[in-house]
Amino acid sequence: MNTQDIPVKDQDTPFLEEHKGQSALPENGARQPEPVAARPAAPQARPSTPTPSLSPERPPVWTGYPPGAPPPWAWQPGVYMPYPPRRPSHLPWVVLMLVLLFLLIGGGLVALFGVFGFTGYATTSTEAQTFTMSTYPTLVLNNDTGSIHVRAAPSGNVISIQATKHGNPWSNLNDIRATYTPNTATNTVTVNVDWVNTTSFFTALSVDFDVTVPPAAVLQLKTNTGSIDVSGVSGQMTLSSNTGSLQVSGGTVKGNTALTTNTGSVTFNGAITEGGTYTFTTDTGSVNVTLPAESVFHVDASTDTGSINTNFPGVVVQHREVTGAGAHGDVGGSPQATITLRTSTGSINLYQG
Repeated sequence: MNTQDIPVKDQDTPFLEEHKGQSALPENGARQPEPVAARPAAPQARPSTPTPSLSPERPPVWTGYPPGAPPPWAWQPGVYMPYPPRRPSHLPWVVLMLVLLFLLIGGGLVALFGVFGFTGYATTSTEAQTFTMSTYPTLVLNNDTGSIHVRAAPSGNVISIQATKHGNPWSNLNDIRATYTPNTATNTVTVNVDWVNTTSFFTALSVDFDVTVPPAAVLQLKTNTGSIDVSGVSGQMTLSSNTGSLQVSGGTVKGNTALTTNTGSVTFNGAITEGGTYTFTTDTGSVNVTLPAESVFHVDASTDTGSINTNFPGVVVQHREVTGAGAHGDVGGSPQATITLRTSTGSINLYQG
């Protein structure tokens, strides 16, 4: 049907129905004021549960997560979550306790071994060697752990050596060995101490030497840990120790003679020959030299920490401002021997015998 066939009244009806909610102009054409829209009512505050006060006597107790709620660090598909906090590991403390326990047990065993060793339960073994040499022989002895005692025989050209091995009840005395090599062409006896087995855990092996030599002999003695003492022997000497004292008494030293130790005292009480060079040194320890009053020598002495004492005329001692001292001087005429006395920590004593 054509719109022209619809009455005018019916044509306005759809428009009015479409704009039914809109205000229409009054009949006189005046616009009526729009009604003020009512403000939405403010949301009513939800009653809050009062926070319970925490009593200082009862700290809050964590009751866990709500049922069905995962912890904050729980993994969720498609969501990156940080790693959960790690609990502190007790492994370092366990390792530390094991180490301390091992050291305690090991220290107790070592102390126990030491007690047994000093109460007569230590094992020992003695061997002896004798060599007949020519006049004025040379003895070369290289020890590792143990002392060396040398004394002069009344006469003869025999070198007698007695070696005593020491160990605890758990030691194998065959793990250490002394070898003897005589050489008649050079008139020399050489003794070396060697370790056959160095893997033993509780080994405390050492070798002590008691040697008898002719009254005149050349001595070259060395030990890493132990003392060396020589009595009544005349000749050139070279004595050295890493940890141990050195002592020479009686007899007359000749040529280039040196007594040297790293830790220990050096003591010489004897005579020197003219024209020789004599050195007595230690790093930690005192140096004590006693010579006949008629000795002829030039002396140079120094100590870093300690004093210098002498009663030889002609020897001038100079004490430093802070610590240490030095001494120099000529005693007697010529030809002179040269004496060097040296210590890093300790005193030096040069006296007439």
